[in-house]
Amino acid sequence: MKTVLFTQLTLASTALLMTACASTSRVYFGTQKSKGIYFADFDAQTGELSTPALAAETKGCGFIAIHPNKELLYSTGTTAFKINTDGSLTELNTQTTEGGGACHVSLDKTGQCVMTAHYGGGAVASYQIQDDGSLSAPKSFFKHEGSGTHPKRQKKAYAHSVFVNPANTHAYAADLGIDKIMIYQLDPKAGTLSAAGFAEVPGGSMGPRHMKWNQDGSLLYLLNELDLSVSIFKAAENGQLEFVKTASTLPEGGDKSEMTCAEIRIHPNGRFIYASNRDLTEQGRDSISVFTRFEDGFERLETTPAQVWIPRNFNIDPTGKWMLVGGMKSHNIALFEVDQKTGRLTFTEKKVPFEGGPICIEFLD
Repeated sequence: MKTVLFTQLTLASTALLMTACASTSRVYFGTQKSKGIYFADFDAQTGELSTPALAAETKGCGFIAIHPNKELLYSTGTTAFKINTDGSLTELNTQTTEGGGACHVSLDKTGQCVMTAHYGGGAVASYQIQDDGSLSAPKSFFKHEGSGTHPKRQKKAYAHSVFVNPANTHAYAADLGIDKIMIYQLDPKAGTLSAAGFAEVPGGSMGPRHMKWNQDGSLLYLLNELDLSVSIFKAAENGQLEFVKTASTLPEGGDKSEMTCAEIRIHPNGRFIYASNRDLTEQGRDSISVFTRFEDGFERLETTPAQVWIPRNFNIDPTGKWMLVGGMKSHNIALFEVDQKTGRLTFTEKKVPFEGGPICIEFLD
């Protein structure tokens, strides 16, 4: 009887432990003016975020990308890291390119290729991931040419991000300086890119920054930094893009002076799109805008205060219940609850201090 009771209690305790572990996600943070890459644990049941701790001391680590196997992490320092069970990172190697420091990093869907966008150099590069997770020397390098109509921000090309499509056949680089999305055919196994055209972003002085794909890869949502808007493109089977429409991230008549956009995300359920707006003058206008997906009319539902200064990055936890918004200049992280039926945000009144200011937030789990 005692043995049976002990077994039942043990099984119950194990189940509770597994439930507790399942509700906790590890989060990594890239920084610009701090010591390196940080990590914390997030409890999806309570909405609590632990105090971020240093995972690896490194330079140039602003944006980060996590490998599909959850065992490797790559940074804009063009550095490869092994993710340890305690949350720390072990550097595997670092590579360089003629494009200068990278501002964005991403991986292909199979985890065979790393791609970087180089803002100052106006270029993109690709690397093959070796068997041990380290990076090869650059396999591809493309320098963009041209300029835009903005007198200060578009004097030349400024590649701001690079993302692959869900089919993993093409990579797309948003170039802020030339109002174009540069299109590249992807060979994941070889880790190479090849030029495959471009798509114009109509309007002038738009400033393409980041982008996200819908789940089936038929639509691309492009965030325009300078215009504070989202442009939508339809994707063709050959990888080309067709412009559909552009919508403002701010209410009609909203003050766009000294404002820019920063990040765009799609809710895990695919029904809502979010974009962050930055107030460069610290007047409290920083916000997160919520849209319905294009299939539902692409309606802006709300623009809610971000509760931080310069929300350069934000992310939604894997459960879809919570949003973490990083304040690059307020040096903190604000936590919001997400209504999964309406997409609307509610500030939880919780803020976690973060010395140095996060500029990239990525969930491991």
